[in-house]
Amino acid sequence: MHNLIKASLFKLFRDRTFIVTAIIGVIIALIMIGVSALGKFLTDGIEIINGESSFLTALTPGNSFGLTIPINLVVFTVGEFTYGTVRNKIIAGLSKTKVYFGLFITGLVFTFILAAGYALITIGFTSLITGFDPDSIGGTRFIIFYIINVVLAYTFVTAASVFFASVIRNIGGSITVSVISMVFLSFLPFIIAMFGMSNNYSLDHWLSWLNPLYVIGIYGNYISTMLSTIGVSSLFNVSDKLIAAGIVTPTYWAIIFFVLGLFVFKRSDVK
Repeated sequence: MHNLIKASLFKLFRDRTFIVTAIIGVIIALIMIGVSALGKFLTDGIEIINGESSFLTALTPGNSFGLTIPINLVVFTVGEFTYGTVRNKIIAGLSKTKVYFGLFITGLVFTFILAAGYALITIGFTSLITGFDPDSIGGTRFIIFYIINVVLAYTFVTAASVFFASVIRNIGGSITVSVISMVFLSFLPFIIAMFGMSNNYSLDHWLSWLNPLYVIGIYGNYISTMLSTIGVSSLFNVSDKLIAAGIVTPTYWAIIFFVLGLFVFKRSDVK
């Protein structure tokens, strides 16, 4: 299994899609760092992007660089079916469970490497330019919670992307479904907040228990800025209820997609 995953990762990182993704990531990171420097040195210290905002937005799967992750996962997974790699692995004696588990673990390792690399570059350089004030975003408690939520959110993204690619087995269709799903789930909190303006909107909305990208959608898409203008106070002093939802919801959705994907894969023909 270890050699299987290692070989798959080697193939993934040599794929042209990853190379293009890496170039896009560098460009986006440079833009964010440039805007940060511009605000710091050329506009009387007005920080359009600072270390704290980079920390919140750099890891969001529903926009910007985050969307390149499901695209990479779909291209790789569909390719494993299209080029007969999955079939060859089964012929070689691997069970379908091991093959699918290998696809998921490969995707998960790739996801965390890509997301962490991009985040470290953008957050690191932006923080060097503008500084990073953890107290302005709730301190250590919020930072730890947000990192945990991000890890679980990307676990869900990986499970969902591999599921769609394994079931649809078409790059265009799988990417469309994956990307639209991530964007919708990420921006759904904004839609809910817009309709809840006059109804005492709360961060721990009941949809936080249904939407796996709810928490990261609030804090990673500048929705927190909009919420602060409509009277939602203590944005980063999150309740225990929101913390629980931010951990439980993406976890059970990741499990559901993984189990459902394995179930469908084991009962489908591999040509």
